[in-house]
Amino acid sequence: MPIIFSRFFNLAIGVVLFLFPLLILTVKGSYNFIATLMLLLGLGFCGVNRKSIRFDREDYIFFGTLLAYPIVLLLAVLVQGGKWTALDYPWRVLAVIPIALMVKGVSRPAQCATNWIWGWQAGAIVTGVGALIYMHWLGWWRVGSHITNEIPYGQIAAILALGAFLFARFYRTYLWLLLSCLAGLGGIYALAASGSRGAWLAFIAAVIFFLVQLLIANRRHLVIACVLTLACGYALNFSTFVQSRLEAIHADVNAYNHGNADTSTGVRLDLWRLSAEIAKEHPLFGAGPGHFKEALAPKLGEKPFLANFAHAHSQYFDTLANAGFIGLAGLLVSFLAPLVLFWGRLRSNQRLERVFALQGCGLIIVSMVACLTQPLYAHNISVIFYFICLSVCWGFSSANAVPAHRLEGGME
Repeated sequence: MPIIFSRFFNLAIGVVLFLFPLLILTVKGSYNFIATLMLLLGLGFCGVNRKSIRFDREDYIFFGTLLAYPIVLLLAVLVQGGKWTALDYPWRVLAVIPIALMVKGVSRPAQCATNWIWGWQAGAIVTGVGALIYMHWLGWWRVGSHITNEIPYGQIAAILALGAFLFARFYRTYLWLLLSCLAGLGGIYALAASGSRGAWLAFIAAVIFFLVQLLIANRRHLVIACVLTLACGYALNFSTFVQSRLEAIHADVNAYNHGNADTSTGVRLDLWRLSAEIAKEHPLFGAGPGHFKEALAPKLGEKPFLANFAHAHSQYFDTLANAGFIGLAGLLVSFLAPLVLFWGRLRSNQRLERVFALQGCGLIIVSMVACLTQPLYAHNISVIFYFICLSVCWGFSSANAVPAHRLEGGME
């Protein structure tokens, strides 16, 4: 490949890696265009380097287990019947392969990783500033509808906040640490402003996970992290907004116990209960992907308001109802196997690999916990963000496994 074209290609990769996390929660619809560019670059890279691309054993496991869920859904459609459109979002996982291979094989991984990290930190800060403007200057009660639904907005903000803190380990300077903390706080503010309770739970679960990881790695760092966590918790305890959301949960549970299920929490509890009943009737492959509303209709009884919901408000219960226990097993494999692979790379002696393995763990943990109260595959922005971030984390955490004969000026 000519050097001038190779340098242009590397520049294009760096630009899209910078822009994707920067614009995801600031410019509506930007993720579609940038993700398409990233996929085209990945396909181009794989086409040019098709003879030199190498899959190792972990690549086969990673890509194979990610395909477990869409393959099981395909089987459910063929065996049980269902809507082919229900396969759209899960099968977008195929985009992970060329993008991850591109990131893994790029000639200057450290430079491209720096672009992604700077875009991530800038995106978290800009998102926090935007949420501050919407809340305090425009008087919004919840932030997120200017980009997408408030729930996926909060989930992505939680991942941005967590990643911003984790990227503090990329550079070992006090200025970078300060910038990372500022970015993390921006993400946390956007998370709080979204009013997404499930995203808060996911963020806290991920923080606990990494506190345990710090305990294993360095007890001194754990003490610092615990002090900071307690300080943040103490501050949040006096936040009127957070308190109002906790009081809303308590009120919803009380109403549900007194027979009123027409609340945010009550609706979820009833949808989960009815999803379990559907799975009991169709244990292997469920009612068929995309048939949730049809299977739910005969069970509504005196709660017709539940007919407005096209999913179970939980990825796990939704999968259980639509694809049965086999579908649920495929979903869990698609989460847990990549998590184990990323966890194994935390012991790498290369900082680039460790940092992105850490982010990969955080991405999956937040997504898994958030799936308790909201399906991952219900929103286009959630699916694209998850798969793009997964591709980048896998690629950069594998970057040092690529043979050293790559051209310094570009691709071979």
